[in-house]
Amino acid sequence: MTAGTGSVMPTAETVDLPTLFRATTAMGIEPALTTAGGLRGDKEGMGKMSWNRRDILKAAGKAGAGALAVSALGGMERTAAAAPVGNVPSNPRISEWAHAKSSSHEAGWADQFQGMCTDGAYWYIVSNAEDNQRLHKLSLDFRTTYASLSAPSGSGHIGAPTYDPQRRQIYVPVEGDEPELIWKVTTGLSTAGMVPISGRTPGSHAPQRWKFPWMAFNPRDGLVYSSVFGNPEHTDIDKEVDRIWGYDRDTGILKKEIPLPSRVYAIQGGTFGNGGRNLYLASDYEEAANDRKHVYAYDFSSATDGVPVRTWGKVAVPDADDEVECVVFAHLSWHGARDTHISIGLLDDTVWSGATDNVYFRHLAVPSPILI
Repeated sequence: MTAGTGSVMPTAETVDLPTLFRATTAMGIEPALTTAGGLRGDKEGMGKMSWNRRDILKAAGKAGAGALAVSALGGMERTAAAAPVGNVPSNPRISEWAHAKSSSHEAGWADQFQGMCTDGAYWYIVSNAEDNQRLHKLSLDFRTTYASLSAPSGSGHIGAPTYDPQRRQIYVPVEGDEPELIWKVTTGLSTAGMVPISGRTPGSHAPQRWKFPWMAFNPRDGLVYSSVFGNPEHTDIDKEVDRIWGYDRDTGILKKEIPLPSRVYAIQGGTFGNGGRNLYLASDYEEAANDRKHVYAYDFSSATDGVPVRTWGKVAVPDADDEVECVVFAHLSWHGARDTHISIGLLDDTVWSGATDNVYFRHLAVPSPILI
């Protein structure tokens, strides 16, 4: 762990990112970040983050005033005058998203990579490696593993996680014998609880039964959402994804069933953007029309139990020869490239026996970050 967890503002002009983030957020400030030399998601690392002392004081003066608030890598961006409010739809213009940067990693945490999330200071990465299923806590440059936690005993499959900024906890979906479980973990990587998911009444079967591949926390309604995987070769509940379900994070009881406007398949991960107004689903399914895999966008600005949501469209995953595992809402600044706000994780597990798997990221720039 790095220093700087107290409420004293760093006095150096250049500090490590996790130090800066925790010191400023302890004072109620969510820092807007720029890089000295740039943030690099490859093996070179990111170096140091440059923070001007005047900017810190300006941010402190604006804290809580509804001005621009940007969390380091992964928080919601909003401007009081420009961001949609209430239930106003927020078109992310997904057809205009553009591939700006790629990065790759080969490390122990990459073995059977299933997805990741961020609290703005660290990455939390799920590895479903045989006999070594773990949740890893990594630095934002992926170079340092601060801690790792073994999955609960008896876990069949652990999937793409999500971060709850209200509770400051990570939620990991755990498949096994029914009922499926929400594994709740603190940011210090200790288990905070295991919550079985169910139907509308405690102890009843959850509608997705034994399939629990991903979770996404929605800050608008405080629910965690998920779906089945969606394999068109199956004939049971898992044959397609035509709806998603929202569960109470504390009781696991089903609270919402949201029909989708059309069927999708092979959903491996999901994330909410723009304060929960939009949901994005990452698919590993190659559509017959173009042989491409996609991220799909849905309008959740006024999502109501039992009422279909509309779609904003989709974007093809660039160079998706490997398995698409997750989509993450995270603001990244790069040296020599545009800022990106969406990252898609892919797993290459076809390496030779005894080697670690490879993970690739496709980082996408968006035309209007406040509308994501």
